[in-house]
Amino acid sequence: MDETALKKLKDWPDRMCQGTDLELWFGPSDDVPRELRETKSEEVFRIRTAKAVCAGCPIKVECLESELTQGIYNQHGVRGGKTANERQQLIRDRRDQVVAERIGEVA
Repeated sequence: MDETALKKLKDWPDRMCQGTDLELWFGPSDDVPRELRETKSEEVFRIRTAKAVCAGCPIKVECLESELTQGIYNQHGVRGGKTANERQQLIRDRRDQVVAERIGEVA
């Protein structure tokens, strides 16, 4: 995340994620021993929990839109109520919609 995006997040004092453990949003570090890594069911539970926090957040939409400006390959963790894969798909869908609209204008 670039410096401007980080500053913008700091300027959002009402965000529900403030003060929460980063592992909730990004999962455990990749450098932990195999036996300490989260299982698939733990990952599903963590993601559902993070999304539940986002669901009640007053700036969820702003957070999501801010994340989408980071580009398709800079998506990590749960942000704006969506996983990195979900945000990547949203970026692709929006891009495809713009292309389709532009093709329609030319035709």
